[in-house]
Amino acid sequence: MDENTKALVIDLGMCIRIPYNSPKLCDKVFDVSAGTLRRLILPQGQCGKPNYISPEILKNTEPFDGFAVDIWAAGIVLFIMLVGLPPFEWASADDPRFRLINRGGLKQLIEQWQKPISLEAIDLLQSMLREDPRERLSLFQIMHHPWVTAQGGAPFESR
Repeated sequence: MDENTKALVIDLGMCIRIPYNSPKLCDKVFDVSAGTLRRLILPQGQCGKPNYISPEILKNTEPFDGFAVDIWAAGIVLFIMLVGLPPFEWASADDPRFRLINRGGLKQLIEQWQKPISLEAIDLLQSMLREDPRERLSLFQIMHHPWVTAQGGAPFESR
């Protein structure tokens, strides 16, 4: 909580500086502070809390986008804030809820649990929890999503 009693959500367990390519110095790699093009990170094993691990980290076979991994984790945090519990116990292809969400079935899960979450919130969550990281919303898109920009209204009520 900050001095204005606003909740701040942070997780410093996997802090990394995202590498970037410099268009001027092709053989050099910089991080985000250089303001150059984002670069994928080589897989380095599975890590993170079991119910926050993104599908690409779980697979651990291809280079990944650190920003997309963070969007997945933020989607899990938002889900917990709206629903009151995690969407699945363990990020695993063996977990039926994890598979359902990866296949675009988050709305079905919310309906099965009979949680009064708005359609806009469900759309935002599903868009953050896409199996393919290239299909996940960017931070800019999240900030401009109708659920985020809505003036008034109750995000917990079905619309």
